Amino acid sequence: MTIQSLYHLLQSGEGFSVRPQGLLTFSGKGYAVGGAQDFKVHEVDNEDLSFIKFEKLMNGLVSSSFDPHTQVVGGWVDEGRVYLELSDIVQSKYVAMELAKARREKAIYDFANGKSIYL
Repeated sequence: MTIQSLYHLLQSGEGFSVRPQGLLTFSGKGYAVGGAQDFKVHEVDNEDLSFIKFEKLMNGLVSSSFDPHTQVVGGWVDEGRVYLELSDIVQSKYVAMELAKARREKAIYDFANGKSIYL
């Protein structure tokens, strides 16, 4: 994926989970849990998200990743707000839910079923 295509996904209300290196769409299994490495989620109104701001946020998240095999950069839209963050991939739903609660996340993402699971 390109930075431009990821930006357009968010602008159209879609989300993504990409590997930090190469921005390749994550195609594995497990659950994405935001808040990796205690980094704060970036939250902004979708209408206010310029491409320049998006590119800066993405570059910061990509450079913050320390394990491209167990982390993804995630972006999604909920009620008109864009959320961008670094997420850890875990295989256990129970572990994902507990980790998400500890990190005060709104939801986890289930890759096998292609849906968010809200806490």
